[in-house]
Amino acid sequence: MKLKFYTEQVLTVLLVVILLPCAITLLLNSRMSRIYQAIQDETKYISIESGDKTEEISLEEYVLEVTASELPADAQLEAIKAQMVLVRTNAYRQLQNGGVRPKERMSLAEIELMRNGDAFRKAQKETKGEILTWQGKPILASCHPVSAGQTREAREVFRSEDYPYLTGKACPGDKDAPQYRQSIQIDESWRNMEIEEKDSAGYVLRLKLNDTEMSGEEFRIKLGLPSSNFRVEKNGDGVFVITRGIGHGLGLSQYTAQQLAKNGTGYREILAYFFDQTKLESIADIS
Repeated sequence: MKLKFYTEQVLTVLLVVILLPCAITLLLNSRMSRIYQAIQDETKYISIESGDKTEEISLEEYVLEVTASELPADAQLEAIKAQMVLVRTNAYRQLQNGGVRPKERMSLAEIELMRNGDAFRKAQKETKGEILTWQGKPILASCHPVSAGQTREAREVFRSEDYPYLTGKACPGDKDAPQYRQSIQIDESWRNMEIEEKDSAGYVLRLKLNDTEMSGEEFRIKLGLPSSNFRVEKNGDGVFVITRGIGHGLGLSQYTAQQLAKNGTGYREILAYFFDQTKLESIADIS
């Protein structure tokens, strides 16, 4: 019973994190508005609230805006394409399940002002309608900024075989990413915390403080840590959490995707590397 509760707890937290824009550490500026749940399946338009009015934007416009808010202006074209497929896949998956979760919106004017705006529009045009599927259904298209050197196994995280395409992938270059390793001092009240379980990639699955248990992702979110891949150091100066990587560690590493693209790898190959047994298909072909 305890294991079932823990698994449901982890699943809920991670699904919320995954279905938010991947680059959750990104600082979004004040001109952005919220995208709210609403969809007309026939036209694939998403209703949004902007100030005191409601607008509708197409799924493709949504994909362009969200991707542009998640990646740096100088992102590699093939990495942008890969990211757009993931954003579109998650959006379409959510539409099938009843609506799009709230996300931050980047205006088209902001995209126009981006130094690399043409690349984002080109990527959107060249991947239009494409999503990743497994057994004919859109996948849980997770991504994160930087892994801890290897991505995570979904079966270890969720205690489930429901996501066989999310397997551990080597990302050795992520160790060279800025802020890969960080040291954060936390409150003294955490001194008696004990890490009870980690997965094979080194991410904390369970920890305990006195009689309270929580998942590594809950702890990460609660304290605003960059990653749940961490160790704890305790000394006379205080309690420190030493983290590796940025984000939840499942699926595509955006840093590795950028490096692969720089080395000439196409977006199809990038996606195939991170998501086993999946197919790149057109929404029109599976609707």
